Amino acid sequence: MVADIAIVGGGPSGLALAGMLERAGFSYIVYERSAHDIPPRGGCLDLHKGSGQVRVGPSTQSIFGVLIKMQLAMEEAGCYDKFREYGRDGPFTIHQVWDHNGNRAFKWGQGEDQPELDREQIKQALLTTIPGEKIQWKQGVESSARNEKGEIVLTFKDGTTATGFKLVVGADGAFSRIRHLVVSLDQGNEYQLNNLQVTPATPTYSGIAFWTGEIHPSNTFYPTAQQKARYGPMVVLGRGTMIWIQRQGGDHYRIELGFQKSLEFTTDPKVNFEDTEAVKNMLLSEFYDGHAEEIKDMIRAIDSPFHPWPLHYMPPESLNWEAKQDVTLIGDAAHVTTPFIGEGVNLAMTDSIVLVRKLKEFGITKKAIEEYEKDMFPRASDVIEKSVAAGKLYYDWDAPKSVMEANVHHSADSKA
Repeated sequence: MVADIAIVGGGPSGLALAGMLERAGFSYIVYERSAHDIPPRGGCLDLHKGSGQVRVGPSTQSIFGVLIKMQLAMEEAGCYDKFREYGRDGPFTIHQVWDHNGNRAFKWGQGEDQPELDREQIKQALLTTIPGEKIQWKQGVESSARNEKGEIVLTFKDGTTATGFKLVVGADGAFSRIRHLVVSLDQGNEYQLNNLQVTPATPTYSGIAFWTGEIHPSNTFYPTAQQKARYGPMVVLGRGTMIWIQRQGGDHYRIELGFQKSLEFTTDPKVNFEDTEAVKNMLLSEFYDGHAEEIKDMIRAIDSPFHPWPLHYMPPESLNWEAKQDVTLIGDAAHVTTPFIGEGVNLAMTDSIVLVRKLKEFGITKKAIEEYEKDMFPRASDVIEKSVAAGKLYYDWDAPKSVMEANVHHSADSKA
């Protein structure tokens, strides 16, 4: 028997959606390309409380705009207790910001109820809400199309297909295989961006990339990393670069080395990412030569292969498509954004909450999709705009000074 709803993608938003649909009594199936035992790639995340409730945060967070607190997603999926069990708070929520000379400029986050979780912990918490038979692992969707009856057909990497769903939800990330069914490449809404012709179904490269590496407890430098970076994120700004150093649930440190360069360079640097020493030497000479030695020592100590992470976002003007009867998008598939206000996963989980509420209210209908997307468009556009703006501040040559000045101006404007 074919499920009524197909969820393509088993990331945080897809699994949260599945957990909520389970509690609401809907028929669904999740298709996830990775294996059950493969941890998701990426650093730890902080999840925020509430739903639809917005606030301007204290200190530097005010420049980054609205925070949509999303611990409620775990409550509605039925795994809030597990979420609290996994969550790391206290010193893990404190962000320290340093300049490239090794001086601490400011900190924020102390006492905030925004616990940090590894992506694997979020996955495991959400999986406690979903029956095992309702997730098909190692079943990546290769393509999607409509047949002669107008039904959506999913074609998987192994060549098999599935169809007959009342609703297909694309939760498969920035380069979604479902997005073209919602936002057609030939619908005529092309526009110019950075002298490139962009279609609404195409994420835009931000001009910024991270290359990520790790420092593990067995590393002789590890005690120094502990002393410097502590538990919460250590953020180093200046000279048009950014370094994000954060302790993960397995006690190792994940280091994101951020710089501004072409997309071609970020994915094909003429250096083998497995050659850790060669990558470190190139980064130190190309981007971080002007940083303090103690900062460069953190880079020199990386003991893992590197992974490239070019940052993309959906231009806000592309979030305006006409609702379809049988397909919609959530999370990065709908509105991938840069990570500079830390709202990507919270925004995605808000999508899941709102979509399920609309499905409960209107059934699996076009009206439910219209109402969900009407809520999602402005919410996502706002986060994208604020995140792109925050990225410009982070990567200003004079950061963190420019970040602090922008925050003062924002605070003054808010009081006016």
